[in-house]
Amino acid sequence: MAKFKKIRDVVYGFVTIDEQEQSIIDHPSFQRLRRVKQLSLTDMLYPGANHTRFEHSIGVMQMASDMFDSIIRKDENKRVLAEKLSIDETSIPIYRKIVRLAALLHDVGHAPFSHSGEEIMPVISSDNLDKRYKHEEYSITIIKEMFRSLIENHPMISAESVTALLGDESVPLKAATLLWKSLISGQLDADRADYLLRDSLHLGVSYGLYDRDRLVNSMTLAQNEETQAPVIAIQEKGWHLAESLVIARYQMFSQVYFHRVRRIYDHHICCAAKEILQHFEFSGVYPNPESAAQYIEFDDWKINAAIKEGLGGKHGDIIMKRKHFKCVAEINSSEEIEQIKGLEDKYKRQGVDCYLDTIPSKEWYKISEDILIEEGATVQPLSKKSMIVNAMKAKPQLTMRLYAERKI
Repeated sequence: MAKFKKIRDVVYGFVTIDEQEQSIIDHPSFQRLRRVKQLSLTDMLYPGANHTRFEHSIGVMQMASDMFDSIIRKDENKRVLAEKLSIDETSIPIYRKIVRLAALLHDVGHAPFSHSGEEIMPVISSDNLDKRYKHEEYSITIIKEMFRSLIENHPMISAESVTALLGDESVPLKAATLLWKSLISGQLDADRADYLLRDSLHLGVSYGLYDRDRLVNSMTLAQNEETQAPVIAIQEKGWHLAESLVIARYQMFSQVYFHRVRRIYDHHICCAAKEILQHFEFSGVYPNPESAAQYIEFDDWKINAAIKEGLGGKHGDIIMKRKHFKCVAEINSSEEIEQIKGLEDKYKRQGVDCYLDTIPSKEWYKISEDILIEEGATVQPLSKKSMIVNAMKAKPQLTMRLYAERKI
């Protein structure tokens, strides 16, 4: 008889896991996520932001399971899956397990200090110095190398069936994989559905909150009008809930993730980590995915310990003393680029260390990944039902900020 355990969670109350999931969570490579904070140094601004990729990953597994179950419990959806994808009562539990494992392990390859660490990942090719490895590629390698035996304890599941949902290009993409992949990565995925709620709760803000239960219960299957393949959609009565999730994400990015103080600490920790990696003889970048065993030796604790020892250089000292660079100028249009660059040159001539930050261009709503709203026998893109979401597909606004060292 299978044994189950429960983990208390700030978002869901309890998350139930089985023995296989327990063995994966107990693995040192997954336990490492306890030592990688979800939001880097955001606690310098919001003191409650000390939650980790560990709890987020368990939360995404629960969110993905709830979404999967909501879809499956509708009889019409079961009929569609059986007719279109040959997914029946026998294979449903297998796909559910694959979705759970992909959700659980989706962030296992994150660098120390989460997304800020991706700036110092190695370049993929010397022909393109701007293209670097991303944490997803590390996750795929780590799953295959370090979790294969635990995953394949299940007689019907391979490591590749899990990595396929994370974008593993070496695995042939099947129709069923494409369907469930959207629960892990898409406009309406379990990842963002979890981090918006989790980050809001830990930071003490309301920007990322939405009606989780109603949104999940509104999830269903519809038919792609071009390919006739099943796609995940929202029932018409719940389209405002999908709209609220998109708005919540926009507000969290604009008010929290792109906050000027939060952004400059990403720069400081990135520079400090580069110094530390030089000390460890890694040429200022993390090991590449082929050296995953070396890569996972790095976590927030290791970088913080090195900073405390004085190995983080000037930027490590800035973090220790919380004397971050000050934002001295901000522009929001391309017409002002020369002006802010001129100011940057002026500071540099005066011997003031400065940093020009370009906020990543963000398509708040990608039409290519439009959330579909079920309307009887047809579907309607959310961008056509919602005037707010439709406005979000406009060209991203340019934002640049100039930060300068504090002279005391």
